Amino acid sequence: MRTTFNIYRTNGLKLLLLIGLLANFSACKKALTEEPKSVFDAEQFFNTAAEADLATLGVYQSMCNQNTLGFYSAILYENDNDIAQVRDVVTSDFRGVAHYAVTSESIYTQGTWQTYYEGINRANLVISKIPEMPGFSDAAQGKILNRYLGEAKFLRGFYYAELVRLFGDVPIKLTPTRSGDDLRLPKSNTDEVYQQVIKDMTEAIALLPEGKTSDERISKIGAKGMLARVALFAAGFSLRQNGKMEQPVNARALYELAQKQSKEVMESGLYTLNPSFEQFFKNQCQLKIDANESMFEVAFYNLSGATPGSSVIGQWNAPAVAVGNAYGRTNSYVKTTPLFRNTFATGDLRRDVAISTYQINAAGQAVEYTALQDQNYSPGKWRREYQLQPAKDLNNTDINYVVLRYADVLLMRAEVENELNNGPNAAAYEAINMVRRRAYGKAINTADPLVDLPIGLSKADFFNRLKNERAWELCFEGLRKYDLLRWNVLGSSLRETEAALKAYRSTYPYIAGTMFKEGKHELFPIPLREIDLNKKLVQNPGY
Repeated sequence: MRTTFNIYRTNGLKLLLLIGLLANFSACKKALTEEPKSVFDAEQFFNTAAEADLATLGVYQSMCNQNTLGFYSAILYENDNDIAQVRDVVTSDFRGVAHYAVTSESIYTQGTWQTYYEGINRANLVISKIPEMPGFSDAAQGKILNRYLGEAKFLRGFYYAELVRLFGDVPIKLTPTRSGDDLRLPKSNTDEVYQQVIKDMTEAIALLPEGKTSDERISKIGAKGMLARVALFAAGFSLRQNGKMEQPVNARALYELAQKQSKEVMESGLYTLNPSFEQFFKNQCQLKIDANESMFEVAFYNLSGATPGSSVIGQWNAPAVAVGNAYGRTNSYVKTTPLFRNTFATGDLRRDVAISTYQINAAGQAVEYTALQDQNYSPGKWRREYQLQPAKDLNNTDINYVVLRYADVLLMRAEVENELNNGPNAAAYEAINMVRRRAYGKAINTADPLVDLPIGLSKADFFNRLKNERAWELCFEGLRKYDLLRWNVLGSSLRETEAALKAYRSTYPYIAGTMFKEGKHELFPIPLREIDLNKKLVQNPGY
């Protein structure tokens, strides 16, 4: 039996990655399992730092997958929301996932569940084996091994954070799966899952290297930024097994954790905003890591352009491009709305970067949509014109998914300061205004009364400004639906959007407001296969 290989790209380098490395512990076909891919003996593997490094890269691999952050988790599951949707009103295939017609038999959610738990199992093995390595107690080698241990702990926490965001209560398993293990575990509640995520990420921060990393591997400050996001999401509303949207009892402590982590990221001085909003996305499309603003991103690369290892970023969520031209085709399944475009203020440079109002025909010419075609407006951040390299595959790209950028940390800081101080303080104003200044082409660190928010806003008024700012700045980046959810306004926002669009044009093809059901669609269903294999799993409310 042989171990399978794939390519994992880090900063333009191509590293061989043992994606089947950890699968020998997965032979028991119950819930939380991955299909075995090799019989590699991990007991004989963790002998050198190089072997530990390969095993750690294997943990990263689970997010370099279209089941997770190459497609489903990054793009598909965020739709439909109040500023974007998957085109066509058909409710079969992937459209049903977006249009709130998903069932427990969905192959999409099954693939996501399985791949994230595969990554968790790989992380569990690395976490269990590295401390047993002979070099772990050595000062020099121990420093290297502790970094890998920190990466594995961070990634385990990150994968659980993804699962709880999508599915709510999920089983927690913290040991590598071995033959004979009983994997029929009950679900842990949402608060317990977030508690474990925070524990993993906090322990990871203590082990990760100072400064920035030169590739897509997580750094100490990047982990702090992600912990701030986790704490913010944990403090918000989520659907519980009683069918109600509730906040945790320790919400304030979680906001304080988000405040602490976002403050430390800002005070580190390691990150700043790219002076050009457009250039950040050009860099992303041209496979360049923006070392100033990008804090955590997922690497994608496939030599032929096929799967595995590729993403659909810049193909699924980009302006429509006809087949046969120099740019390469796009399917352009994600669409935004003319009403969202109209919310950008005059002079906001983000509008024409974020939103495309044209398609490219077979001759390579940009053709503007007519007024009655404006339902075809699409995300523009990853347009084909930004992608200098010709498409290797018409369906996929090598564009990384940026999980966290510094602009998001600034907006999180503004939000938590407003929440904790019952209104905005100077720190909240400065954080949000830095984002706004860049949006209007102003000096980021210089006050500007023309674009800065007015002093004296109430807590509610500042929150509404923050809510809009997150839409304008972070649109189509995988966060909007989950922001609305943690604020407990997802259903009302979808209905308001549908009503506004139908008033704008009665035939406008948007159905999310009608399809969404409170107490159900805030979560995806637990995959039926997992429930069939594990009778201790309880289905989510409404399914």
